[in-house]
Amino acid sequence: MVRSLSMLGLLGLLGCQTETTEVAPDATAQDGWDDLILPLRDPVEVLTRISLDVRGVRPTIAEIEAVEADPSALDALTAEFLDDPRFGDRVMGLYAEVYLTEADSFIYLDATDFGLDSQADFLEAVGQEPLRILSHVATEDLPYTELVTADWTMANETLAAMWPVTWPTDGSGWEQVTYTDSRPDAGVLSTNSLWLRYTSTNSNANRKRANQVSRIFLCNDYLVREIEFDRDLDLLDSAAIEEAIQNNPACVNCHNSLDPLAAYFFGFWTYQNQSFVEVATYHPDRERLWDDYLGVSPAFYGDPASSLADLGGQLAADPRFVDCAVEQAFTLLLDRPVEVEDRNALSDHREAFLEGGLTFEALFTAITADPRYRAGDAVEADEGGGVPLKMVSNTLLESQVEGLTGFRWEYGDYAMMNSDIVGVRTLAGGVDGYTVTQNADAPNATILLVQERLAEAASYHLIATEGSLDPASRVVFTEVDLTAEPTEAELTAQLQRLQLLVFGKRVEADSDRIAANVELWQTLYDIEGDAPHAWWGLTSALLRDPDFLLY
Repeated sequence: MVRSLSMLGLLGLLGCQTETTEVAPDATAQDGWDDLILPLRDPVEVLTRISLDVRGVRPTIAEIEAVEADPSALDALTAEFLDDPRFGDRVMGLYAEVYLTEADSFIYLDATDFGLDSQADFLEAVGQEPLRILSHVATEDLPYTELVTADWTMANETLAAMWPVTWPTDGSGWEQVTYTDSRPDAGVLSTNSLWLRYTSTNSNANRKRANQVSRIFLCNDYLVREIEFDRDLDLLDSAAIEEAIQNNPACVNCHNSLDPLAAYFFGFWTYQNQSFVEVATYHPDRERLWDDYLGVSPAFYGDPASSLADLGGQLAADPRFVDCAVEQAFTLLLDRPVEVEDRNALSDHREAFLEGGLTFEALFTAITADPRYRAGDAVEADEGGGVPLKMVSNTLLESQVEGLTGFRWEYGDYAMMNSDIVGVRTLAGGVDGYTVTQNADAPNATILLVQERLAEAASYHLIATEGSLDPASRVVFTEVDLTAEPTEAELTAQLQRLQLLVFGKRVEADSDRIAANVELWQTLYDIEGDAPHAWWGLTSALLRDPDFLLY
């Protein structure tokens, strides 16, 4: 049986592709970046990086050929990728690490509280509402300020059954809708789902929510500030804590801006152990509870206001709102923290963002053209280094496998790569919203095990699917008859095509890699004399290659 071969045995026969990615030998400056000299990656490798980051799939052979013929085609292809419907899903995948709303539990509520049958649908819908707004802003070329000023939200059938929203009679999937309970218009800030994820206790008095707004939209996390507390303060004495918040310099430093920000969110204040009735509805009659719990009125860094809609406008007008958007996108796309040497680049990207109407398209276009993004491994340079090979996230591994094979790993209603209840999300290196808040940045044992199982299932699906198609309709196996032993020429041509589709690399027919592929295929075929099983094993090994995780 094919399964009798170990993973190491398969990769050994395959000729595991672990060599270091080469960069262009000459370090040259790009147009518009004359102050930065970095060794740029091969144009096809840059194409692969952009395609994965922007639409979640590897480039087609036609796209590879276009860049091979003319490297300047990268810019036109990037524009096409940004118009691809899959761009919205990639925005969600990238920013899931920022919003951290896709969790496997929400306080003490579950699907049954809302009369729903599927817990998986409940978790997905609640976890994705804020991210779907972000995705809609991206795909519809809306200004980034819509995130905090919009008079609409996104909902699917599940949320329509839970929240008081308009729902079209012919609605299906995720639709743009509005809340009907007269809540303030403040985009993501007005959604039930965001505050079901970020709840508050009586003593916390919405400060947690205020910090999340500051963290997500201003890149200012109060919890990472270095503060020296009075060690004599009794943390079990609520009265002493309240007194310290108002008078202790170490506490006042944060609370003089945090508490007025927290005062905006009492319309989402809930009683009765966070019951579903409380959570589903906005409570305008509770907006002034800030007087009881905080003793300060709503204000945004000294600018007083009253409603959540005011806060959305204040955020949108704050220069830090745009600065944070640029910093987040830069960090997510380069997969590394912002460095001091990046300050000029961030300034340039900010200008491009503003000139482009604050659209995601304008921002992503600017950053993917940055030589830092297109460079190879980090190098010493006056204006910052490049980007080492990046590792795919759990969602990116899922989407690129689906793009190549058509396979999506599901169990019941659960997406296996984006759930931990029955799935493998954190095992695959993803975030769970609570205990794991950053994607893994290097392979580990569980990631490789997930990759192995996903590769086996996806390869089996691919062989079965393309084996049932007319040869002219196939996308992957166009050079061979999947049911018969191929000739040497057919086998070589098909292996070269697989290398190009899976890794974006052209490999010569007489190369060691093709020889290793041929040996693996023949070994697998000799076990059972079955061509589909041999192709299944060969394709599984390719999708389990370490190079498939890095780009």
